[in-house]
Amino acid sequence: MTAPRRTLKALGVSAAVAGAAAVSALVAERAALQSLRRRVDPDANELHALPFDTARRVPTVDGGSLATTARGHGPPIVFSHGVTIDSRVWIKQFASLPAEGVRTIAFDHRGHGDSLVGSTGHSLENLAGDLRTVLETLDVRDAVLVGHSMGGIAVQAFALRHPAVLHERVRGIVLLSTLAKTTVSAARPLRGLAERVTAAFDLRALMAHPDLGLLFARVGFGRQPVASQVELNRQMLAACATATAREATAALLQLDLVPELPSLDVPTLVIGGTADVITPPHESRRLAALIPGARLEMLEGAGHMIMLERTAVFHRLLLDFARDVGALPATAGAA
Repeated sequence: MTAPRRTLKALGVSAAVAGAAAVSALVAERAALQSLRRRVDPDANELHALPFDTARRVPTVDGGSLATTARGHGPPIVFSHGVTIDSRVWIKQFASLPAEGVRTIAFDHRGHGDSLVGSTGHSLENLAGDLRTVLETLDVRDAVLVGHSMGGIAVQAFALRHPAVLHERVRGIVLLSTLAKTTVSAARPLRGLAERVTAAFDLRALMAHPDLGLLFARVGFGRQPVASQVELNRQMLAACATATAREATAALLQLDLVPELPSLDVPTLVIGGTADVITPPHESRRLAALIPGARLEMLEGAGHMIMLERTAVFHRLLLDFARDVGALPATAGAA
């Protein structure tokens, strides 16, 4: 066989293999979507707009603003969401917890949801400072802070950077599906690669595709995701501005709060999922091991979006913790 014929044959084989792989991927995608959509969905047609009683825009020190919402009356629980999503992730908490005698408060981080970035952009210091701004402007006291993913980093940074405000206004913190260190921060070549990938990746365009976006959003869930919850995640990701997705994510690539955590002196509850692939279980265990007196709860089979996936268990853990630290009276939420 001549060299040109061998080359053509090799190209033909390669094309056939690539074609078979593409067909297999398409079949797997359709099967995954069908499986997700067939599963019993208790939240079908329920996860729409965040219910709230009051809304207020809080100015930041650099000319931005933070959109805040609140619902209910009683001791406050403040919710801090993750990167590239927004306060809608707390929809089930806003729907249920006010009936337990608490006031739910949430805010969109800068550049997310209805909040504006400000001139100094995204940074760990701004995550900490913005949370302080929300607490002081709304005059929140005796609160439990709940931080999910990037929002948990914000809670940690606030507690470490602003201890006087922490002790004046906060009874305890809940670190939900979060971490204290990003592994790429230890290696400059990996960090550079991650930053280049982040700069080139258009999350919003991907999430705008109903099927492909749904499959991507499903990564945030554990072993038993339901379609409405995954769809809510997709919608939040699709709404995140491309610049925010890139810059807010890049700001977390050099994170390392590990050396400071042993100095954290506030009651802490750490909650993680054993099936979380975004902030894996060892991250929750490290947090609990480093923070003095921290309590660890690992939810079997849960993924990254515990507030949606395991709402009842999450609420029980949260209310019990709030009572334990004196943020709620002993009888509140007992039912």
